[in-house]
Amino acid sequence: MNIGDTVYYDNDYGENKSGVIVEVASDMDSYDNMRLLNGVPYYASKKLTAAENKRRKSAKKSVLSEPIYAPVKEKNMGTVFLIVERNGNEDFIMMNEVTNGETKKVANG
Repeated sequence: MNIGDTVYYDNDYGENKSGVIVEVASDMDSYDNMRLLNGVPYYASKKLTAAENKRRKSAKKSVLSEPIYAPVKEKNMGTVFLIVERNGNEDFIMMNEVTNGETKKVANG
């Protein structure tokens, strides 16, 4: 699952819909620059980028032109959502709401 892929999900009415992923985002302010690669969300890590740039400066090398991306930690996955375009509209869905065309089975309590 990457940006530009078609995904299937259930809308608020339980209807299976499909759309194209146009962006991955998060409710967390520190995850303002994100990427999606093979179903794994990544964020631009200011800490890792700063550490690498410091190391490069001391080695007399040029600083990075792009930030270093790190995978979102499991504890923060609940803040990550996909922006999916469908018929000119955007839907905001959580990553765990992607069904890939399969009907979700609800366990009886």
